Amino acid sequence: MSKRLVAWAFRSGVRKGIVGGSGPWLVVAVAAGAIRFLNRPPRSTESIKLNLRPGERYSIVCAEEPTRSSR
Repeated sequence: MSKRLVAWAFRSGVRKGIVGGSGPWLVVAVAAGAIRFLNRPPRSTESIKLNLRPGERYSIVCAEEPTRSSR
């Protein structure tokens, strides 16, 4: 389904279902919300844990040299 269609269905369902009190539109809002929830990108699970003692430092270095635009 198109993102625009799902977004429209969610907005209309919330407006007409929750605010307006229509049961069928509430079902549309819940279904569209479920589609939006299931289609979102997964979160990154990478984590870095640093154990630093007082006075120690760390630095972050880019692995690749940044490209320079030529004029």
